[in-house]
Amino acid sequence: MLVDRLARAHRPLVVTSYVGRQVAAVDELTRLCGRLAVGVLESVPAYMNFPPSDPLHQGSQWNQPVQNAALAEADLVLVLDSDVPWVPTVNRPAANAEIFHIDTDPLKPTMPLWYIGAHGAFQADVLTALRQMNAFLGRFPIDGEAADARRRHYARRHAVLSAERIGRARSADGTITAEFLTAALRNAIGEDAIVLNEGITNYDVIFDLMAREKQGTIFASGGSSLGWHGGAAIGAKLAAPERMVVALTGDGSYLFSVPSTVHWMARRYHTPFLTVVYNNGGWRAPKFSALAVHPDGYAAKAADLGLSFDPASDYGGIAAAAGGAFARKVQRPEEVDQAIAEALEAITVQQRAAVLDVMLSHL
Repeated sequence: MLVDRLARAHRPLVVTSYVGRQVAAVDELTRLCGRLAVGVLESVPAYMNFPPSDPLHQGSQWNQPVQNAALAEADLVLVLDSDVPWVPTVNRPAANAEIFHIDTDPLKPTMPLWYIGAHGAFQADVLTALRQMNAFLGRFPIDGEAADARRRHYARRHAVLSAERIGRARSADGTITAEFLTAALRNAIGEDAIVLNEGITNYDVIFDLMAREKQGTIFASGGSSLGWHGGAAIGAKLAAPERMVVALTGDGSYLFSVPSTVHWMARRYHTPFLTVVYNNGGWRAPKFSALAVHPDGYAAKAADLGLSFDPASDYGGIAAAAGGAFARKVQRPEEVDQAIAEALEAITVQQRAAVLDVMLSHL
């Protein structure tokens, strides 16, 4: 029985990517893990899946070429709603770990060469499964001493991860870092705002530094195409007109969103939202991809890969011309807080969209 296996494991770990697409599932997962002292690791998360302030939260992994410590030590791994729980060439559970998988589509037949070697795969709605496990726990004896030992272990790692996250939020050498910008936004927008993450090479920074505590307050597209954030922001504002909507995007994905159309629509349908462009001056994702596959190839030796956007477009000006949006370019760390305050006033008081074009280190 799965609940029994979780309770008896020495280092049980849940790995998830999109449990939070059903907001009620977040509370169920938090309840289950809290009662059994099970750690939670998020793998390329697209939603708020588990409270990042909870000591059982073991951070997130973003397919970096390193072994995740929580995953390596786990003797039981429960995968919930995740298409890529790990990349086994560089990061995987121990060979003797028991692996179980619950998903509406646990076999992923449309994903070639997909297999995680689970001891048990269950096709089920994860929310329903979590509710059933929690109901069973009400009649299940729990070893409190063992659970407390697990809780203390996970809390120690959580404290280290939290300190590292806080340390990342500082600016460096008078330049605006993605971490500094994201932390400033988090402090300004409040816990109820809806955040749309299309940061591409800053996906991880945005998700980790935003550290959203409420379910249903951060989303990624879940697809491989770019330009999602603009239309998604309009849709989110139409669905929840009382909520603040903030779209965080790279400069390339901003252009892919067809901002002239997006901001005309925002004015037409009265859906003011804030767009923040993480502007690194070009296509950083293709550069990273080329260097990852061919670290010693021509791309690694070339002075220029032809990926820059120089001379740059006036990203805010596009939105202003098409939709009357508030537009401001931000170039120094000391400008960030004031620029965010002005943009938030534009969307909340003036009821017009706003675009902050924030200059990061050039690619």
